[in-house]
Amino acid sequence: MMKSLKLKTKVILWTTVMMIGLFVSYNILQYFVMNSWMVHYEEQSIENKMIAIQNLYVDQKLSSQFIKENKSFIHSINEKSETIRILDENGESIIAVSEEELLQVPSHSVQNGHFELIKTGDDRLLVYREPINGTNFVVEIIRNMEIFDNLLAQFGLVMFLSGIGAVFLSLVGALFISKQIVRPIQDISQTLTRIKKFGLKERVQVQPAQDEIAELANHFNELMDQLETSFNQQKQFVEDASHELRTPISVLNGNLMMLNRWGKNDPEVLDKSLNSSLQEVNRMEKLVKDLLELSRLDSEKIKNVSIILENPQYIIEKVINDFQITHPDFFFSLQITKGEALAITEGHLEQVLTILIDNAIKYSNDEKKVIIYYHQHELTVQDFGIGIPEEDIPFVTNRFYRVEKSRNRKKGGYGIGLSIAQKLMDNYHGKLSIESQLDEGTSVTLTFPKPI
Repeated sequence: MMKSLKLKTKVILWTTVMMIGLFVSYNILQYFVMNSWMVHYEEQSIENKMIAIQNLYVDQKLSSQFIKENKSFIHSINEKSETIRILDENGESIIAVSEEELLQVPSHSVQNGHFELIKTGDDRLLVYREPINGTNFVVEIIRNMEIFDNLLAQFGLVMFLSGIGAVFLSLVGALFISKQIVRPIQDISQTLTRIKKFGLKERVQVQPAQDEIAELANHFNELMDQLETSFNQQKQFVEDASHELRTPISVLNGNLMMLNRWGKNDPEVLDKSLNSSLQEVNRMEKLVKDLLELSRLDSEKIKNVSIILENPQYIIEKVINDFQITHPDFFFSLQITKGEALAITEGHLEQVLTILIDNAIKYSNDEKKVIIYYHQHELTVQDFGIGIPEEDIPFVTNRFYRVEKSRNRKKGGYGIGLSIAQKLMDNYHGKLSIESQLDEGTSVTLTFPKPI
């Protein structure tokens, strides 16, 4: 039953039940506390009268006649709705004083020295008996609780009427509370509906209050921002990948068609077409390899705190030596100041350093020089090439992004290298920063966290 109810109805129902339960519990407790206090108050009053009567007869030679002759004091302390009697050893009344009708209870129903609350008809009678010291005479005081019972009845009526008011106020309060709780959730639900209809740009309006609901709305908007960014990146990725694959596929298609029509009989054309086709196949192979590497890095979680490369200098020198062999016309310089251990594996350090030096070589001008700085937990690769426009620097690590001036295919590559380097640094909780000036060169700095 409850499972089929809406959240707003559940909040109203539970809030109302809780408020009514608390109110009823409080009133019941208050009722019994008041009743207990009234009875206790009456008991103290009766005890005081009993002490006064006992003092009257102390050191007196008591007899029925003496008691009858000295009952004026009993009359003086008697109150409305009260009866005071003195009984002989047989339980017979010697004197009975009351301003109204005499109150009586059976003798066997009351024990001496104990208060008894006896119900007779519509009334409650509070009875107390105590023997006079050293005699067989017994003093009995009976108090009618009618006044207090009427007060309790009125109090009960007030509680009942206030209970009805409490139910109404509970419903109003529950409606208000449910509206405050459910409205932000409804906003999120409506936003999801708009997202399904109009796209990922819709957002929840965050309320000014800094509570958990506002925090939930903020988290929802942040999640939607990430989804929109991811969606746009994937869309751009597909578009760029399609664009990059279109050229080699077109070249391959053209070469194969030419060979199929007439080129296979011409050795020179056949050789040229095969070389061109192999180049495009190699381009596509590198593109697919880089895409797979990016995909692997996207799903890879590295706990860099447990990875320590004690001797990074060996890897750095190895990478530089490899480039010196393949690019003898370049000058490579390694400058080390206080080099320390790095939080990265040997393979990943070699991979990211290879990407940076390869880019430095590709985009160098006449000054064919690359400098590598190694200081504490930082590695910097600096070239003196064509540089990057300032407005393009924030985007060069995006997949397939190319600065327009360097888009010439003679430079090679697909704009994925820096994306791989950035992803590697992100996985190791490191930082990749770029500084560049047009026609003066570029420096890329890798900052690694301190190993723990």
